[in-house]
Amino acid sequence: MRTGVLYLNPYGAIGGAERALLELLGELDRTRFAPVVVLGEDGPLATELEKQGIETIVEPFSSPPLYRLAWPSTLARLARAAWRIRRLARERRPRILHCGDVLGLLLLVAARPRGTRIVCQLNYLGGAPRRWALAALALPAVHRLLAVSAQQPEQLGPAPSLLAGRTSVVPPGIRVESFAGGNPRELRQALGLTEDVPLVGLVARYDTWKGHGVFLEAAVRIRKSRAGVRFVMVGGDLDGRPLPHLRRYRDQVLRRRRELQLEEAVAVLGHRDDVPAVLAGLDVLVCPSDHEPFGMIVLEALAAGTPVVASDSGGPAEILEPDRSGLLFPTGDARALAEAVIRVLEDDGLRARLAEGGRRRVRERFASARYARDVEALYAGLA
Repeated sequence: MRTGVLYLNPYGAIGGAERALLELLGELDRTRFAPVVVLGEDGPLATELEKQGIETIVEPFSSPPLYRLAWPSTLARLARAAWRIRRLARERRPRILHCGDVLGLLLLVAARPRGTRIVCQLNYLGGAPRRWALAALALPAVHRLLAVSAQQPEQLGPAPSLLAGRTSVVPPGIRVESFAGGNPRELRQALGLTEDVPLVGLVARYDTWKGHGVFLEAAVRIRKSRAGVRFVMVGGDLDGRPLPHLRRYRDQVLRRRRELQLEEAVAVLGHRDDVPAVLAGLDVLVCPSDHEPFGMIVLEALAAGTPVVASDSGGPAEILEPDRSGLLFPTGDARALAEAVIRVLEDDGLRARLAEGGRRRVRERFASARYARDVEALYAGLA
């Protein structure tokens, strides 16, 4: 008899956590496990899940700003969502409930039928005290917390102490072949660039810890010695409805781009679904986040053969082997980032070594099949 697993995700759009979910479900042994995914909204994620033959149910619930959680209307809406999810869980009778954010965790704790086990893969909690309070209320009910990198428990503050002996580090994985063979002309044609123009990119949604400011400061320094280098920021908002502080952050990034007189040198593109083509069009991918929990885009760039320069904290510091599969720079140091990018652009041998080393690193350590087997073993231990 197969073990039922119910996955709960509030978003219908596809970000890094959603791409990791797609990779997991694409490799999950369906002779042993019966997955069903519940989404808080319709969108591209539902389409991709259905392509994989995964039962997908949309039960509308949205992730409200923290300051609205105590509002009666918000509590009533979440209570209705929890009731619907509980009813669904009773119908499907899953043994495992798997979520990836605080809202999903709260709903699963409220909706959990007796005898089920909760697996929580918290990708990012942030530093808001109210979020910590919510996590503290819900985490004791979790049977297993999945950390996506060894450093992540430190970033989660008090969370590991609430789950002593119940935390496992399981890095996500990808399929190398999915990112090989992207057409580099697609991105460059969209930007009006020829193939001989060096292009450095940041691929990330607009969030306060993604390091857009460091990227722009580094661009200024790079252009002082390599005036012909062009840059691009690719990414949008995960659900198309940015919270006020994220909208302000995006406006600050674009304003800083104007202040640094980079409007011609740094192109801005919104969300793109053709990630392999975007990565193939770049000479260097930069990941300047100040505390990236994991960094799916780093893995994807390695698989595409695109050299990566990333900050030396969080997941990228564990993914990359310095000078073998990527370069690391001190977090927040725009000068060091610029120097690393220039080094890659000017050294053909280094670029080739990083491209080959990156693909090897993904195959050996971060393959999606390994990811699925690790998660399956965890499920089996709980079931």
